[in-house]
Amino acid sequence: MYVREHISRVIDGKTYNTRTALNCHMHTESKDEQGVPHLIELYRTKRDQYFLVEHNIPHPYMDADKRGPIDVLTPITLEQAEEWVEKYCPWRKEKIFASSSEADTTTLTLRIDKMTKAQLIAQAAKHNLTLNAYCLLKLEKILYEKEAPRGGGVFMERGFNPSE
Repeated sequence: MYVREHISRVIDGKTYNTRTALNCHMHTESKDEQGVPHLIELYRTKRDQYFLVEHNIPHPYMDADKRGPIDVLTPITLEQAEEWVEKYCPWRKEKIFASSSEADTTTLTLRIDKMTKAQLIAQAAKHNLTLNAYCLLKLEKILYEKEAPRGGGVFMERGFNPSE
């Protein structure tokens, strides 16, 4: 089974790190003969530099029977990133290219019980993400759901109905 590892490279004096950059979108291109998907991910750094990471690329200099998948990181320009988004995820264009400077960010404090926090940390670690990145990913998913969010747990106990 292939497990995606975090990648960090310094190219032309700039650091590209999948652990600290924002994963804007992941596209599954195809599968190899073992059924392992060829993934392409678009990332944006904190300094608005874009790069692609291609996972499961067959190593070109190895024998076919010994060949294992490799990951390739490629810095791209803003224009190339815009073309990539237009091709693979045009519905996310506004979100991906919104200003990401520190001045445009804010802090959200959540009070949650220890068990919920532990579960969030475990899920973030399972997906090789920081707790912050994992929570942002889940919040964005909720925002873009077509159906009304499902309520449950403490919200239902307190009489909260998300469909109202």
